[in-house]
Amino acid sequence: MAIADVRREQPDVRFDTVLVESNSNAATDAVAIATGFLARRGLVGVVGHVTSSASLATSQLYNEARVVQLSPTATSVLYTQAGTYSYRMVPPDDQQAHFLCEVLCQRFEPGSRVAVLYVNDDYGRGLRTLLRASLDSSPLDVVLDVPHAEDEKRPEAIADLVRAVVDARPDVLVFLGSSPSLATYLPGLRAARPTLPIIGSDAVSSWERTTAPRAVWQFVSYVDFVDMAATPALQAFSQRFQERTGRVATGPDVLTYDATRLLLQAVAEGAATGEAVRAFLASLGRERDAYAAVSGPLRFSPEGNPERTFVLRTVEAAR
Repeated sequence: MAIADVRREQPDVRFDTVLVESNSNAATDAVAIATGFLARRGLVGVVGHVTSSASLATSQLYNEARVVQLSPTATSVLYTQAGTYSYRMVPPDDQQAHFLCEVLCQRFEPGSRVAVLYVNDDYGRGLRTLLRASLDSSPLDVVLDVPHAEDEKRPEAIADLVRAVVDARPDVLVFLGSSPSLATYLPGLRAARPTLPIIGSDAVSSWERTTAPRAVWQFVSYVDFVDMAATPALQAFSQRFQERTGRVATGPDVLTYDATRLLLQAVAEGAATGEAVRAFLASLGRERDAYAAVSGPLRFSPEGNPERTFVLRTVEAAR
């Protein structure tokens, strides 16, 4: 969508693009893709990779080649330290952890019981450590803090984890993991605690793409990068995206669109090297206006992080 829009709106701008799709999150696969990109002459920027692990695995290669890497959704704190050519469209996990703790303290009284389930990978462990640092200095009481496996299929393991949550008698469950993983546990959780409030991390934002019935998602809120209904521009994007793909647009979709258009805008304004693209990004909101992205005005900190915050969204009751 971004490439087609730029070609239509700015037909005189010359650029080449390469699109690569991968279902793998393995570092070796990400490095292979990055190596293929870097073999192309004239490369100035890359939109990707999607996950923190893939972005971190490839960041050293891009920095050594002085090619801007603009990740749409990598949230790892370590990515901030990857290098001066590493940019991202979302705030890092230390800010998400602080945001989650603030939400919990605003919604629940001092002494309220909090259960934390986190996915046992780099994303989940890192976010959980940061969240616990905030919660441990809050007036809330963490009564359960256990990991879960991504793509867990064993009925006994699912039942055991649901039982652990129920036995802890939490006032709220914080789920740090993907929407498909949460969908695995929701039927059991809803059978035992029908109205238990659940607050998910950003990885829950794609919940509408799961096969779980909408009814089980009631009382679920989640951190998101963008409120897709917040502005007419976002609403128009969502409609166009659904017409084109047949899928509901999420924050990562519009951020990928914005990231692509942002790099192409740098090219349109004369950036012909990765260093020039980096200088363009660094100038936003300083020497020049913030970039008018669909997701909202965009400028970056000196560390390459966007100067914006998270939003909390709540699943509406089934109609």
